[in-house]
Amino acid sequence: MAGENLMATIPQEFFSSMGSLIILLKALGGFIILYLIFSIINLIINRNKRKEISQINKNLEDIKRLLTKKKKK
Repeated sequence: MAGENLMATIPQEFFSSMGSLIILLKALGGFIILYLIFSIINLIINRNKRKEISQINKNLEDIKRLLTKKKKK
């Protein structure tokens, strides 16, 4: 009985705006999930790039070391 009285006192505009709010929140949740997936993929790609750059820097240091040894001879 208390629920029926509450439903009668709340205007119908409130329920229609709540429906659009729920749809908006669902869309926002979808965008957040897509953003998280994109961020995880981007994190993996960047980690691989950092490994490659680190390996290139190591190789460059080795090349510099070898060149300086040859110049001293």
